[in-house]
Amino acid sequence: MTHRPLVFIDIETTGASARDSRVLEIGAIKMQDLKVVDTFSTLIKVDQVIPPFITNLTGINDTMVRDAPEFHEIAEALRSFMTDAVFVAHNVNFDYQFIQMEYRRLGQKFSMDKVCTVRLSRRIYPEQRRHNLDTIIQTHGFRVSNRHRALDDAQVLVDLFNKIYDSHGLATFTSIDKLLSRAR
Repeated sequence: MTHRPLVFIDIETTGASARDSRVLEIGAIKMQDLKVVDTFSTLIKVDQVIPPFITNLTGINDTMVRDAPEFHEIAEALRSFMTDAVFVAHNVNFDYQFIQMEYRRLGQKFSMDKVCTVRLSRRIYPEQRRHNLDTIIQTHGFRVSNRHRALDDAQVLVDLFNKIYDSHGLATFTSIDKLLSRAR
């Protein structure tokens, strides 16, 4: 298994397009040598009205983010948190593209190796028809206090990783580099 830290990350956004929508919340859990060593969690003030659909899904509303930091205020802390780590997310390209776009808006580059937990779940549990987060939570009996909140959903990814490790052992992860997607 890679000796680099793994950062399990989830975001909540104002919509589905990284170009037109913004990151509302970031939740990240850093794991090193199979131990959680740090967390990062923040709401983010955005320059657009949060659509009612997003508020209904996440519980995040305009009032909640009014006094939150803007992305440029947390960008350096987030980058520092993720330094030398592997970016791990469910449907990784979605989360990755949003974070990458937020840095691009600041005139900064963002590039990390990444691992998709959907891909990992498909490899380890090929008998499962679906691999979305709700199915994973139900199938494995994970407890989630606030579904569709970033830190809680990131914790599900840590729980999935630990379950796979506990049931399949280290050999499953000795080839984790094969799951890495090189950043573009």
